[in-house]
Amino acid sequence: MQSALTRFPWFAPLLALYPLLYIAVANPGQTEAGSVAIVAAVAVASALALLGILRVTLSTWNRAALGVTWLSLLFYAYGPVNGWWLENVLAGIEQEAANPGWMAGNPQLLQSALWLVLLLPGLATLRKLRDPAVNRVTGAANLISFLLMGFLAMQWGVHQFGGKPAESEPAPGAAPAASVQVPANTPDIYYIILDGYARADTLAKYYDYDNGPFLDGLRARGFQVSQASHSNYYWTFLSLASSLNFEYMQPMLGVAQDPESTDRNATYQLLRDNRAAAFLRARGYRFAQLQSTWGGTGTNPFADDFIPCHSGLFESEYLRAIADASWLRALNARASMDVANCHLHNLETLADLARRPGPKFVFAHFVPPHHPYLFDREGHVLRRANLSDQFEFQKKLWEQREPYRDQLIYMNDRITAVVDRLLAESGRPPIIILQSDHGPNLRTGLPLPEQRRIRMSNFAAFHLPGAPTGLMPDDETPVNQFRRIFNHYFSAGLPLLPDRYFASTYLRPYEFVEVDTQGVQLASPAQ
Repeated sequence: MQSALTRFPWFAPLLALYPLLYIAVANPGQTEAGSVAIVAAVAVASALALLGILRVTLSTWNRAALGVTWLSLLFYAYGPVNGWWLENVLAGIEQEAANPGWMAGNPQLLQSALWLVLLLPGLATLRKLRDPAVNRVTGAANLISFLLMGFLAMQWGVHQFGGKPAESEPAPGAAPAASVQVPANTPDIYYIILDGYARADTLAKYYDYDNGPFLDGLRARGFQVSQASHSNYYWTFLSLASSLNFEYMQPMLGVAQDPESTDRNATYQLLRDNRAAAFLRARGYRFAQLQSTWGGTGTNPFADDFIPCHSGLFESEYLRAIADASWLRALNARASMDVANCHLHNLETLADLARRPGPKFVFAHFVPPHHPYLFDREGHVLRRANLSDQFEFQKKLWEQREPYRDQLIYMNDRITAVVDRLLAESGRPPIIILQSDHGPNLRTGLPLPEQRRIRMSNFAAFHLPGAPTGLMPDDETPVNQFRRIFNHYFSAGLPLLPDRYFASTYLRPYEFVEVDTQGVQLASPAQ
């Protein structure tokens, strides 16, 4: 008589489902419940359908379940193996992307053929296994799958019911929208992020590039350009969440935030449902956000108008993660968003918004000049990247200074053209904030304080019509910029915060180290 563990091979659908649920549980705030439910249902249905098909060819349910598991293993191993293949075997693909050889140009086709070759002998081997051995494997696999799902449920429970960060209070000075009369001359506000854009002195010292003509062009158009600006945080999601809420992350996240955590759920929530948008919405503004190619700003259900640059199978961030980690990676280049086209579309869309009735608060996040280096200085597309593989070579690309400089030069030209249209086509002169979330992440051969100084020396320029020249100090940090702007244009009465700078590592982003403007760690711990 079969034991309870061997009576039915439950492990076949459970092991097919486990990686999908693991991705969702391990990335809270970056997955949508609806997408997870649909994908889970498809995975279970597919596993059961395959179980029935293989039952015919492999003669028993337990053998068929092992066949399903063998296929699942190949399916989920495809992504990691493909990543290793591209980074180590085809290390030159980045440089050869404009004119690749057949192997470099068809890595997915080559690996998919190999995976099919491995699949068939594996299934044939299962037919030769004796029933006692198959039953023992079935019992062990069932037990393992039950334990894995149990651990996953506990991990989900910790995320859902564990320590919650403190709720952020409404923005000071906010008022109900119905109680506010919108002046006819209220200016539109554009907050434009150029990711990883270096400050002028960094470009001169480390990229041998004089950014003076671009900065002088901005000044000629009425911008104040900061020469000594610094970001408050090291990483995009922290920097943008802080600036859009005009507050430091520590009081917003609360004491319950674990310094060892990598959970971005609360921070992404603060970034998307931000206090700047709430403040302006209460004064009659609409909050419009352009879709970016980075996860934190790639979607926003809290925007009044979310403007996509693409629609497709892998538009969902959760589906992109699955595609990147599985055999779906072979289809992703055809089914996903072309990153270069998204940037080009957003540049046009952003300029077109000048003619849309206001008042409006527009947030646009451009990954360039941050890698991947898609454009040369003339705007020619060097490579076609999609959402899942755009950061494929990120460990090395910060050190490639020439393509970074060329992409920055191209973005200078395009942003200048966008600014010209915003100024020419807006009903009244708009407020425009051009800013980088941080500087480049140069590391090779540099001492740690200098790495931090470069990283936190960000670019910032402000078009503030009617404002005094000194409204935005030369060494302003993002945490205070909206406080100053709202105080001047809306009499918000927001107190200014002391300028502070917090470095952290990618693997421990919430373990903050407070530094000075030179990147030197301060004696007191970061609070």
